[in-house]
Amino acid sequence: MPGKLSALKLTPRKRQRLTDPEEIFKSLTLRGGVENIWEPQAAALRQWHAKRQEPRTQLEMSTGGGKTLIALLIAQSMVNETSGNVLYVCPTIQLIEQTRLQAKASGLETAAYFRGKWQDQDVFREARGPCVTNYAALCNGKSIFRRERPVAVILDDAHVAAPSIRSCFTLRLPSTTPLFESVIGLFRQYLEKSGQSQQLASLLAGDPTVLFFIPMFELNRKWQQLTKILVDGGIAADGSTTLFPWEHVKDRIDRCCVLISASCAEIGPPALPINSLPQLAECPRVIYMTATLPSPVQFARTFGSHAAHVIRPGGKSGEAQRLLVFSPGETDDAQKDWAKALIRDHKACIITASKPRAGYWSDVADLYDTGTGQAGVEAFKRASAPTKLVMAARYDGVDLPGDSCRVLVLDGLPLGSFAIDRFADETLHIEDLRASSTAIRVTQAIGRIFRSNTDHGIVVLCGSDLQNWLRSPQNQSYLPELLQRHVQLALQLRDLVREGTTSYADLIDGILAGDADWDRLYNAISGYDVEARRAPANWLVAAAGQENHACRLLWDGNFADAAKLLPALSSQVEPHERALAAWYRHWAGFALERLGQNVPALRAYVAAANERGQLGRPSTSSKSVFSVESSAAPGIQAEAVAALAGDAVTAQKSLAKIKTGLAYGEQTKVAEAALCSLGQLLGLVSSRPDNDKPTKTGPDVLWRYTPAKIGAALEAKTDKKPKSQYQKTEDIGQFHDHIQYLTKAHPGETFFKAIVGPALPVSRESHPPDDLRIVSLEEFQELADRVRMMYDYIAASTDKDPLAVKAQRWLSYLGLEWPQCFEALPFSLATDLQRDEVSAEEVS
Repeated sequence: MPGKLSALKLTPRKRQRLTDPEEIFKSLTLRGGVENIWEPQAAALRQWHAKRQEPRTQLEMSTGGGKTLIALLIAQSMVNETSGNVLYVCPTIQLIEQTRLQAKASGLETAAYFRGKWQDQDVFREARGPCVTNYAALCNGKSIFRRERPVAVILDDAHVAAPSIRSCFTLRLPSTTPLFESVIGLFRQYLEKSGQSQQLASLLAGDPTVLFFIPMFELNRKWQQLTKILVDGGIAADGSTTLFPWEHVKDRIDRCCVLISASCAEIGPPALPINSLPQLAECPRVIYMTATLPSPVQFARTFGSHAAHVIRPGGKSGEAQRLLVFSPGETDDAQKDWAKALIRDHKACIITASKPRAGYWSDVADLYDTGTGQAGVEAFKRASAPTKLVMAARYDGVDLPGDSCRVLVLDGLPLGSFAIDRFADETLHIEDLRASSTAIRVTQAIGRIFRSNTDHGIVVLCGSDLQNWLRSPQNQSYLPELLQRHVQLALQLRDLVREGTTSYADLIDGILAGDADWDRLYNAISGYDVEARRAPANWLVAAAGQENHACRLLWDGNFADAAKLLPALSSQVEPHERALAAWYRHWAGFALERLGQNVPALRAYVAAANERGQLGRPSTSSKSVFSVESSAAPGIQAEAVAALAGDAVTAQKSLAKIKTGLAYGEQTKVAEAALCSLGQLLGLVSSRPDNDKPTKTGPDVLWRYTPAKIGAALEAKTDKKPKSQYQKTEDIGQFHDHIQYLTKAHPGETFFKAIVGPALPVSRESHPPDDLRIVSLEEFQELADRVRMMYDYIAASTDKDPLAVKAQRWLSYLGLEWPQCFEALPFSLATDLQRDEVSAEEVS
């Protein structure tokens, strides 16, 4: 009788040996909508294949240019070549699912690993195809890929990978947890002693505008206590969201940034030490897949200064027709109400800057459930009009091409996901970093519904912050040229709608129907002027890479080499961006302090605080202060201070009066007088124009330094209640009048513009000047304390130097030189206080 195996027949499986990715594509059995590859895709594959042995390659293509298929073919090529393990890394689980669907439609096998579970693991183990995973699985502190040691890694969406990577290295302690309260308790004494008690009270009351950075000199005293608090609080408990980041930071708490906001405390590295991970550092080949707008600065800050081989295929992939619509309305709510009416009958995706803003759309749209992943997106793709889906801060990882969605609403300017991003953007005000990172987020957001040349659709723009950002020619220069032209077209069409020449309803019908008249209008797109694409300065790109390297040195405990690199880096950057130089100088102080070089460390910390008071100012003893030397010749400011210091009794009386006058209360006149006296003791020409007869016009207090023709216009709002806001007319509107007064009264001089008062929200309907600062009264109290120290030190000095030389010495050391002393004061821009804040928890 035939045996049980007699019917079995085997056809030996042969491993695919093709390594040319174009040939691999030709060999595939296509099952989906992919019929061929476009010329830019083919060009990218040919260029990569010619340089396939490069250890680091950056492949840059337009958003919607077909990067996923290219990356899959490259991954399969390397699997075939090496018979080894290849990883394809995505930012989100949804993108893992989306990538696998693309692979399946193209006839490619893939495995997947996420949330600690495998799918089709044999494909990976037997080297039949790559494993599609995410940054969380690759970079977490217990990653299985530390053992797997892949032969190649493809990092998809590398230009927006930083938040995904940072989440792997950052402990986030929500304000609703006991651990948050314990962290506040640990640093409460420092915050109160440094004059921040009122801001602390505001933070604890839920004020989203307050953000504290715990200086490294303070963390150096408390890191062991902080570690014990975290361990005792169950930071490493199984199943907790902090378990995996803890594995990275548990032995490095002493070299982490600690930032505290109303929503959470964050503990993580100052820059991303991704190159400390062996699965990347020791990987023979890493390929970074990026969109057309990769900022070299953001890329270098994330991945370091790799000498990557760059591939930029030509062609017009992803160049879709877009109608951008600037939603009209004096307030954000009015703009959103108008947008709701406009899209009422259309299927639409709505992306908001935060969860609170998403709630405004709940009456017309379903809130995206992150737990549904790609299934939820696919369900929305299949839905018909007028279905609407609202997503909070999902600026990448969601692709809605073609008829799946033709209408997109962007509500609010995209924000950074972590407190450290916000600290750089809105506290230190490192403008070069802020502009490029915002441009990336805006471009990514707009690209959600445009994935090919044949795509077309509408993007409705809501929120004064978003609209104002896009209208700025300087900001437009960070955008791709085609998107700049789309903005220019949108602004002209807006004017035609205002004139009554056309309507948005007609324009939308035209683009959605493919109307010939719309095409004729759109064909004018090439005629619009665009700003020359602003490439980041070479110094900034170089600094970003060195910053990443310095962070790696600190992370590894190599304080000696970090203490050499960071001061040099600070000096290189200082002529271009003083805020960034201060940040590096603070970390130089930390490295020096860890080496036991306390005097140089103190000087570095103080120099950093002199540029940006937000970095914290260590206490100084008279012994350390009197060792200071200054070779600078006295300036006019020092001469003015010396003249006042000659009458020590009068100076001390003025200082005492200033101390009591700088206080919140119903009457602002006392505070105005104190601010005026403070300016005089700084050696400035100080006056109260609004108090002068007969005109009684102008700002409350005016500081002028005539040699440099730079001054400060101060408006005292020290009577503001804790839960009030700055109003359009009586608060913000005044400054537009003051600007006219200053231009007329002091031609040729420039002025800082500042409201002196609590950091309260600014009303949405107001239109503050872009450079209007809100500076809390506490900052002027701290400034007054340093002025008092200067006069005390001048009086106590026993050397034979002239008073002006002594004054110059302390002006320099205490950061009181003009205009540095004002620039260094922590502040919020009024425009930043107009918009909703977003926490890391809200984004995730």
